[in-house]
Amino acid sequence: MFKLLAVWGLFATALSLTDDLDLGINDEAGYERQLREQGFSDDDISIFLQEHRAAIQETLDEAESGETVKWNEANGYKECDRFKTKRYGFKGSKKDCTGCLKPYSYAQICAKFECPPYVNPGIYACGFEARRMLSANWAVTSIDTDDLENGYRNAFWRLFKYVNKANDQGVRLASSVYIVSKWSLGGFLGKVESGQMAFYIPSAFQADPPAPTDSQVSVENWDDVVTYDRVFGGDRPDNLKALTKAYRLLKRSLRQEDIEPDTSTVMTFEYVKPGCGSQRSEVAVVGA
Repeated sequence: MFKLLAVWGLFATALSLTDDLDLGINDEAGYERQLREQGFSDDDISIFLQEHRAAIQETLDEAESGETVKWNEANGYKECDRFKTKRYGFKGSKKDCTGCLKPYSYAQICAKFECPPYVNPGIYACGFEARRMLSANWAVTSIDTDDLENGYRNAFWRLFKYVNKANDQGVRLASSVYIVSKWSLGGFLGKVESGQMAFYIPSAFQADPPAPTDSQVSVENWDDVVTYDRVFGGDRPDNLKALTKAYRLLKRSLRQEDIEPDTSTVMTFEYVKPGCGSQRSEVAVVGA
């Protein structure tokens, strides 16, 4: 599943949400409790919990296999020499969850789940990956920025329900949700003026997207857009610190290439899967 974060100034309030916000989906008991509170049927809950257990087992199997990818491959780009540091565990010791800080590679994710279509716009540099996200249909809902914590949570569950039968076709669109949050910033301190959360509608439904049954969810066609993305790994306790650092290094990398992005919009992505070394978070800015 993917969820989105945010950055800087008053915008850091939005970023800190995912450091503190518990959607109740990481442990099975909390996940089941949230599903029941959201009104899902016993049959649907049984399916969701089976998938949750399978995801945990898959993480354990991957850890036991010993298969690894190189850092550049995991990142999706070459790291700038001046940014390189020792990448061990939480406390700088090889014994402390070695590998947790390495992000789960985008290629691995897209091999298992359908990712939004994109191409490289011909920009190759250190410290970030450039993507041209191709035009596609997305299910979109607003995030209440006056109450960010509840607004983020409520937006997530609205899209989760849309994916899981809350649509006029009564179909389940996907077993894993690729979500993007897009934040519009204004003012010197980057105050959050508005926020959206969006779910990429899989290719099987792109030509005829199911209409949402919730009036707060709509289907929108987004035009091509160039994004500049910087990634970091997880299962880590310093999530907020890691995000702000990633955003700072992303801006430095872009300045080095004389790229001036649109600073009024920030998009962030996070792939969340139980277990050490199974996380991928990205902070992205949009091309001007």
